[in-house]
Amino acid sequence: MIPPEILRSLPLVDEILGSHRQHCHGDDEGYDAYKAHAYRVVNFARALAPDGPQRDDKLAIAAAFHDLAAFDTLDYLVPSIEAQDAWLQETGRENWSDELALMVAEHHRLSRYRQTRAHAPLVEAFRRADLVDVSQGRIRFGIPRSYVTEVRAAFDASVFFKRVVPSGALRAVRKFQLPGFLLPRNALVRSGHEGIDR
Repeated sequence: MIPPEILRSLPLVDEILGSHRQHCHGDDEGYDAYKAHAYRVVNFARALAPDGPQRDDKLAIAAAFHDLAAFDTLDYLVPSIEAQDAWLQETGRENWSDELALMVAEHHRLSRYRQTRAHAPLVEAFRRADLVDVSQGRIRFGIPRSYVTEVRAAFDASVFFKRVVPSGALRAVRKFQLPGFLLPRNALVRSGHEGIDR
């Protein structure tokens, strides 16, 4: 695999995260680290996804929203999808809503998102891209190790993984909160996208 050039500027990610900064509740360092994670995911997904119309815009939007509500709750898939749906409606992209909802809902799936299911190419590439970053490059799906290392070095997401996510897990334990990020179909139903994964 010959990976694409690393994108170091993603105006769509910047625009979305700039307009949703209230989600970080003043944790600017954590939010900047989340933005770095979003940049990493887009770059890895571009290396894994087939080229297609609006591919990079769809990846950028899903990356910006996929963990957005993790600053509030471990049950963050639903509010992240809802925020994404609202933004898509506001910007005239509501026809992408189902595909991008699937990308967000399924991004923690440990097994493959089957190619016979709806919107499989981008959903599966996005799932794999997130896993490449979360695994710290130990899982690469054929992306060259040097590319993964370069992308991870270019965008410092360490605070998001070392502080934001563990803090959310601790809050969830204290509140006896279910880890909703592990329930993609449930998230699709609760966010108004029931049945789109078939």
